[in-house]
Amino acid sequence: MRNTFNYKLFILGVGILQPVRPIEVVQFLKQVFPDISHWPDQQHLKELAEGLEIQGYLHCESRKNSLFSLTYMANLNMEKKVRYFRDKVRLSLLNEVYESRIKSSDVVRQDLGGDSPSLDTSTTTQDDSRSESSGLKSSRTEAICLQTRTFWSRISEQHKNFQVGLHSHSSDDSSNKSVHRLRYYSFSTLKSLQKATNDDPLEKDMTATQLAMCIGISPRLISSFVHKTENHYRRFSIPKKTGGEREIASPRFFLKTVQYWIKDYFLWNLKIHPACHAYLPKRSIKTNAVFHKQQNFVANIDIEDYFGSIKNHQVFELLKANGIGSILSHVVANLLTLDETLPQGAPTSPTISNAFLYEFDKAFTTYCSDNNLIYTRYADDITISGESRKPIEESIKYVRKALQNYGLSLKDKKTRIASKYASQRVTGLVVNEHVLPPREYRRKVRAIFHKANLNPAEYLPLLKKLKGYLSYLSSFDELENDRSLVRYREIIQKLSLIERQQ
Repeated sequence: MRNTFNYKLFILGVGILQPVRPIEVVQFLKQVFPDISHWPDQQHLKELAEGLEIQGYLHCESRKNSLFSLTYMANLNMEKKVRYFRDKVRLSLLNEVYESRIKSSDVVRQDLGGDSPSLDTSTTTQDDSRSESSGLKSSRTEAICLQTRTFWSRISEQHKNFQVGLHSHSSDDSSNKSVHRLRYYSFSTLKSLQKATNDDPLEKDMTATQLAMCIGISPRLISSFVHKTENHYRRFSIPKKTGGEREIASPRFFLKTVQYWIKDYFLWNLKIHPACHAYLPKRSIKTNAVFHKQQNFVANIDIEDYFGSIKNHQVFELLKANGIGSILSHVVANLLTLDETLPQGAPTSPTISNAFLYEFDKAFTTYCSDNNLIYTRYADDITISGESRKPIEESIKYVRKALQNYGLSLKDKKTRIASKYASQRVTGLVVNEHVLPPREYRRKVRAIFHKANLNPAEYLPLLKKLKGYLSYLSSFDELENDRSLVRYREIIQKLSLIERQQ
């Protein structure tokens, strides 16, 4: 049995699951290759792993937990078909890890975003509304992190059926959590990673090859992402609520999973100013709008083609300024941009867009404070409010000039200053007295529920969307006792009952 076991199969299993225990590799391979009847026992596994480590194919990341990852030599010696199979399975499993993390934590999805729930009642329309949490006020002067430091679970922890023979760790969740808290996922330190790649242990930067090994994919796949970027995106258009279409470039599955990983392991600590309210936990269009209610004047300013104006070299400089090494910054900038710009559709683009204007946000917040003005930003939407019109007009001049230093310009046709005698809107919400959805939106929602009440069978496929409308409107305290919401709940209960009876 010992002579017939294919060590290359074992290396493949480590490459898919790393960092991983040898016994977990065998449990995984048994499921992938159920026709194989003879498998090594634990003693043979121990000897096999130690032998492959001596030969330079495996790197032991933790003696205590018997965790192994592949070395550069093991990656280099993989046949093309095997390498592709490993990358495909590995990235699929990593995506499952990410999706599981999303479901179990308060993580803000950062793909496309939107305003209030769409009024399109087509059954094929995808729900894509912004988070409407009330949020907490934070300091207006200090940078905030996108989110707390996040460690992805090991793949074997995600799939409990791979975990056997874990001894004392199997019943201790805290011990299991400590196992996968490796700084670079597959490796605990840069020094450990450099040992696995036979690189200079004094180097403080990370190469493209080392990045690939941390993620656990082939260096050649990273190279393909960088040099054949267009092949890893799909382009499409979505309608704008204000008319026209917005061009979207969405990364395909392999690259998107890698971008999710980069976002959690390298972008989490980018400086983001408290004036920002887009794509952040406990922040929303409502927290952005609430700062501007009951003001004499409210100005709305849009940045022209914001994502498309952020260039590759600017992403590189941003990463460097936030403590990421030059080599790694160059690689990551290439992995996060398309046609030398920030693609609207990549999961990393919103984070970059928030952090890109940190210095501007900081300086302009101080300027506004000195001039008794209030400033917030929601992605490319800038809002300024105050008691007098003249300071706001001057502040717009400041913004126009300051943004030129970033290669940005304003949409002059969309620049608007509204007095308290007109409808003042901030990120789609009316702020004159209270923060509320506009009346025309509420009228349209009322009409949809009226039709749903008259034709319940026709609106059963839209029950989830109807619940979305109710949830969105219920998030506004001022509508708490609104009779319309009581009626909406009754209609939803009616449709839910019909659905259960079918």
